[in-house]
Amino acid sequence: MRVVFDTNIWIDWFYFDDINITPLKVLKKQNRIEIIIDDACLSEAVTVLRFSRFLGRNANKSVIEHDIKALCTFVDTRSLADPQYWCKDPDDIKFLLLAGHHSADQLITKDLHLLKRKNRRALGAHKINFAIANPSTFQKTVQFET
Repeated sequence: MRVVFDTNIWIDWFYFDDINITPLKVLKKQNRIEIIIDDACLSEAVTVLRFSRFLGRNANKSVIEHDIKALCTFVDTRSLADPQYWCKDPDDIKFLLLAGHHSADQLITKDLHLLKRKNRRALGAHKINFAIANPSTFQKTVQFET
């Protein structure tokens, strides 16, 4: 299963060690999910994780990039002149583009603007062909091995 994480999921993964992220870590360890990321999404994750309230002065850009890239398949998402997706928060469009352009099955997020998009169409003739879910909802859709 191919998934995209928004920045909030990366914060929970690396900083908060949120219990709701544990199933995602298990799925990754079992190679049952492929996490994809591109330049725009990686850049935002690194920038936010370097904020003083998260990793602060101890945050090393190279280390954060390395840690995220070690978990992900890096892809190239080219921006198009004709927008395919919209979101109330323009900064969130990059996650929709990443998921849409690279055939993701799921966009996993805690962002309310993105979660509101889950039942909406994309722009023009385009369709949202991926699910948008928070970690708890996503967890309910996946069978776990015991």
